[in-house]
Amino acid sequence: MNASTLASPVQSPKFKKDHFGRALIIGAVLEALMIGGLIYSNLSQPVTVKPKPKIMAIHMIKPVPPKLKPVPPPPKPVVHPKPVPKPVPKPIPRPIPHPVVHHPLPPKPLLAKTPAPQTPVYTPPVTPPAPPPPPAPSPAARQSAIDSYAAMLRARVQANAHVPGSVRMMHVGGTAVISFRLTPSGHLLSAHIAQSSGIGAINRTALKTVEETSFPPFTKKMPKHPMTFDVSVHLSAHGS
Repeated sequence: MNASTLASPVQSPKFKKDHFGRALIIGAVLEALMIGGLIYSNLSQPVTVKPKPKIMAIHMIKPVPPKLKPVPPPPKPVVHPKPVPKPVPKPIPRPIPHPVVHHPLPPKPLLAKTPAPQTPVYTPPVTPPAPPPPPAPSPAARQSAIDSYAAMLRARVQANAHVPGSVRMMHVGGTAVISFRLTPSGHLLSAHIAQSSGIGAINRTALKTVEETSFPPFTKKMPKHPMTFDVSVHLSAHGS
């Protein structure tokens, strides 16, 4: 064997047989894998079972004939009672009238006429003339009476004011002005906070004090119509 023979690409017959056999084996293996995949895919799909159709039996029932009502018996003939003959009344003998004897009436005694009582004449009592109304007070006297009454109201309201516990705990104080309206009899018509103290507890206590205080009627020199008054109520933690 020379150098030209070694360089030739021609292969030996033994090498060709081995190569063909390997190709057959690989092809057989691939075909077996494909067949197995198809079988597995068919087995993995769920088998649907068609439900059997239900057979319904229909029975024809004969209608029940209606019950016949019993025929009522014929009504009994009405037997009318025979009329009872009325007895013939016996004739009543008429009484024989007796002659009426008229006796003369005795004469009426003569009564002495008494004079009719005289009705007393009503004389209405004489009412004395009403005293003249007192002279109206002067404007100065009226204003003085109003000022005195207002001072009395302020003293009475302040005396009735009690410091609540919340104000004592906060250690605060303040003055609230309450405006209220009274009738001449001293009846309270309305009340409201005219000027706030800045503290809600003091405002509420001052208003409640005015609403719960009883007031005397107006004096004689004061006007005879409702009036409005303003009262300052002072409350502090150090007060009573």
